[in-house]
Formats: sequence, structure tokens, C-alpha cells
Amino acid sequence: MKKVCALFGFAVMATGCSARAPAWKGTVEWPDEQSAKLVGQPLEGGAVLAAAGAIRELIRTNPYPHLFEGCSSPEQGLVAVVFTGPTEGLYYVRVIHDFVRCRGARFRLLDGWDVYAVTPQGEVVAKDPLGPGEARPAATPDAAPPPAPPAQEAPAPPPTPEPQVPAPTGDAERSGGTVTE
Repeated sequence: MKKVCALFGFAVMATGCSARAPAWKGTVEWPDEQSAKLVGQPLEGGAVLAAAGAIRELIRTNPYPHLFEGCSSPEQGLVAVVFTGPTEGLYYVRVIHDFVRCRGARFRLLDGWDVYAVTPQGEVVAKDPLGPGEARPAATPDAAPPPAPPAQEAPAPPPTPEPQVPAPTGDAERSGGTVTE
């Protein structure tokens, strides 16, 4: 029995120290408004695990120490929206700060959401590099590159002004030409 326990302990120790292979290999292509598709109700199991993984990641990397004050747990102040996109095998999870169920101020951050790419096992692969509210540039495959701006030429010199004839002063236009003293 001692040998079995020792072997089991060794197996646990050895696997706990080994590096795990990442669950996702490849590049993440972030969705735009046309390619994002909301995951409907009821949620499939992978979508639920992806939402939980994204919420855990936001709580783990939260830089604001007092953000979840008034909440019984940090999860109470967060809402997750799960959708799919152009990268097969990933869920995109938008985690929104919504403190309506917590005591204190409802709005605590100006842009209160983050988007994560998450595997169906709940492993966060990447965080959206653009951040909240940033518009993703629309890429069209058939579009030609924008035309180059015209070459800047030296501006033409200003035209030389014509000599001005001095205008008569006084009442010359109204007088008959006779001078009286």
C-alpha cells in the first residue's frame, strides 16, 4: 500500500510540475460588426465556460483595487455577452461592468467593458488589443489601396500687382472745373 501511495504522490508531483501545452494554437482574428454572431439562449456548455473564463481573467487582471466595493463578490458586478466570430473554435466574450446589483455608484469606469477571445474550455487566449469603444477598421478584400496624395509642387509666386493710379481727392468729381477764391 505504501508503494501505491508513493507512486501516486510521485505521479501527482510530476504532472503538476510539467508545463501544460496551450489549448489554442493559431492566430486570433477579431470580429467586426458583420462577422460577430451572438450566441443564443440556451447557452451551450462551451459558451458558459468561455464566459466564466473571461470573467475570471478580468477579475484577476483588474487594476482598480476599489472597483468591486459594495459587491458581495466581484462576479456580482459583471455581465458577460458571448458571441462567435471569424476564428473557428473560439468564443468572444464581452465582459461588461454593471454594478446595479451592488451598493454604491452604478457607473465606476468610463468605458466599462473588455473583450476576450476564449476557448470552449474557458482558457483565455487573448484580450482585444483595441480596447473598449475602439472601432475596428473595416477590411474589404476587393478594395484597392487608397490613392496616393498628389505630389506637392512648389507654390506659384503671387502675381505682381499693377501700379495704382492715385485717386483724386476733394470735390473734383462734382466741380465744373472752375476755381473760386
